[in-house]
Amino acid sequence: MSSDLALRRTLVARSDLPLVVMFNDADPSRLRARAREFCDDRFAHWSRSYSGDLALVAGWHLRVGVDVELLDRSSSSSWSLDDQNFRRVIMTPEERQLTSTDGTSRASISAIDLWCSKEALAKALGSPLEIDPTRLTGPPFWSGLARGAWRARSLDDQILGRDAVGWVVYEAS
Repeated sequence: MSSDLALRRTLVARSDLPLVVMFNDADPSRLRARAREFCDDRFAHWSRSYSGDLALVAGWHLRVGVDVELLDRSSSSSWSLDDQNFRRVIMTPEERQLTSTDGTSRASISAIDLWCSKEALAKALGSPLEIDPTRLTGPPFWSGLARGAWRARSLDDQILGRDAVGWVVYEAS
C-alpha cells in the first residue's frame, strides 16, 4: 500500500472541480492498470491520459477530458506555433490569427499547451479520434477558460511537479 501512495498524487480534489490524480510508474503496463483500476463508481465519467511514465486520471459527475504531455516532446521544431504544418493541421483560423507573427497572445500559449488542451476537450466531447482540431477552439483561447457549459484548467509543471503540461476540460453543472 505505501508503494502505491508514492506512485499516486492527488492534484485537484475540490467538490466544485473534477478529481485529478497523477500516477507515476516506469512500467507502462502497470501504469495503465493502476490508472484503469482507479476509475470506479465514484463518478459517472472518467478520462485518462498517458505520457512516458506519467498518467493523469480525471473523474467528474458530468463529461470530462484530460490530457498530459511531457515537455521533452515540445523540443521538436514541429511543436511550435511557428511551424506551418502545426498551424495548418491543429489550429483554427481564429487561433492562427491570434498567434500571428506579430506575437499576439504568444507569451502565454505554447504549441504543446494548445495540443494538450484540445485533446482534453475532444475526450470530454466523447469522440477524440473523430474530432478535427482545426474546428475546435482550444481552451487557452477561451475567455476566462470558459465557453458555454465548458470549463478548463491548466495543470502546469508546478502543479504536476514534473516537466509536463496537463489540461482538464469539464462540463460545468
